[in-house]
Amino acid sequence: MSLLESELVQDSEQSTKQVINWLRDYAPRRINSQLIDQRRSITPHIVLDFGKQGLLGMIVPKSDGGLGLSYSQMFQIMKQVAAIDLNLALFVGLSNVLGIYPILKYGNKSQKQRYLSSLAQGRELAAFALTEPGAGSNPRKIKAQATPKGNGEWLLSGTKLWSGSASWSSVINVFANIVEEKGKLPKVTAFTIPEDAKGLRQGPEALTMGMRGMVQNAIYLEQVPVTHDHILGEIGSGFEIAQDAMQLGRLTIAATCVGGMQRCAQLMLRYASRRSIDMIGKDKLVDKYITLIRLSDITAAITAVECLVNIITRWLDEGTPVPQEAYLTAKVIPPELMWQTADNLVQLLGGRGYIEPNLAPQILRDARILRIFEGPTETVRNYLGLLSLYHTSNLCKSFNDLLDASDISTQLEKTAKSCLEKVNRKDLSQNDKKMLREVFSEKLGDLAAWGFMLACVQKCYQSEPTDEIQRSQMWVKQQFEKKLTNVLEQSVENMTLLNAAQINTLINNYVEEIGDIESTLPGEDHQLDTYLLQDLTNKDL
Repeated sequence: MSLLESELVQDSEQSTKQVINWLRDYAPRRINSQLIDQRRSITPHIVLDFGKQGLLGMIVPKSDGGLGLSYSQMFQIMKQVAAIDLNLALFVGLSNVLGIYPILKYGNKSQKQRYLSSLAQGRELAAFALTEPGAGSNPRKIKAQATPKGNGEWLLSGTKLWSGSASWSSVINVFANIVEEKGKLPKVTAFTIPEDAKGLRQGPEALTMGMRGMVQNAIYLEQVPVTHDHILGEIGSGFEIAQDAMQLGRLTIAATCVGGMQRCAQLMLRYASRRSIDMIGKDKLVDKYITLIRLSDITAAITAVECLVNIITRWLDEGTPVPQEAYLTAKVIPPELMWQTADNLVQLLGGRGYIEPNLAPQILRDARILRIFEGPTETVRNYLGLLSLYHTSNLCKSFNDLLDASDISTQLEKTAKSCLEKVNRKDLSQNDKKMLREVFSEKLGDLAAWGFMLACVQKCYQSEPTDEIQRSQMWVKQQFEKKLTNVLEQSVENMTLLNAAQINTLINNYVEEIGDIESTLPGEDHQLDTYLLQDLTNKDL
């Protein structure tokens, strides 16, 4: 490392510490999470102050107005923000990863000059518009179209849903299919579009269960004119750009889960250490077995997720290609552990955990989105399972080459082979084979994710052999072995699934017991009076 590089590293490390210290001082004085939740809006001064501190452009180079941090340093800050407020962590993560990152990595010179500095400093915000009514986190299924207009121009048409910060943003990263010639397959292409573009219309906000401070709204693309100057990357590279941003987003979620879980553990210990469970106040809840086992599991899980995040961010900072199974693991396991931890917090607090001012209800609601955001756990796990079942050697390459975990890859290969043999049994019907294939892809996905997690913890223990990492390694290994047993014991004979027709008949019969009632009595009327409408087309006076 040269002297200049060393000075840059020291400078960014100092910036990271300063931001974290600033957050710890700022949050008790200026952040009211309950008001953000109740008013369904992040307080404006927080957005402004975060922008001034560089939180909204952490990996943007200093020359472009950002903090110039490494991925590892950004995730240290993300962990701290999540411990303060999960809602704010999602907002900050979206700004850095889905908003800025595609422009930073794939934008042309003029796009970077136009947007990076103002975005990094919070003077403007950026959004990411991928999800559609018929397509979630899979760019290949989007229906939005970019129709050639001639002279290198297109007209964008389509509807995007649940775009975070969209109605607050000055620029939106949009994904649409370009069909240049008849008979040619559509090419998913990424565009970065100013919010005031002709034909771009902001839709209604979705009233979400949690993360209420974040705006999530629809976007209507009604013949929006775009040119080559609006394209991110190249024509047809939209799928890769979306996947790249979402993979980094999945790692951001994992880092967020670390901070959120640590905060839950703090609150659980605070309550359990004070709550008496006998008449004389001698015995405390913290001494009970159920409390000890839950807090032991939670702390082991926190260490394991930290190891996972640290390993992946180290690869990113070193320029080592990160295998997709690393990002898939980051999405499959940490959000589930975060959800279990938030639920355990509510459970430990008993009735107090159900009372809004006691913090736990909001944490539980906010944590719930993490199991869905960037792809539902089941979908991602199933995809990882298919890789395990049909591309086992490729999957195991990262275990061997990057993590020195040949013992885990050997178990995974052996298990996948056993599953394939069961699927291909000649005495099974095609329906049974199909069902068994789906069952194994689900279970193998879980096994592969825990295997990757275990390999990361083992790798961390080799370089930092602490008692806590060793305990976490034992805990993760126990989870891995449980998943392994679960896969090996699965067969057609022990499946208790109903088919779709049976389920349909059974549930439709419930109408005889409970009816089929919608409690939708009209409430507040938010419609503008007909006499005051701007456009009276098709309206009766």
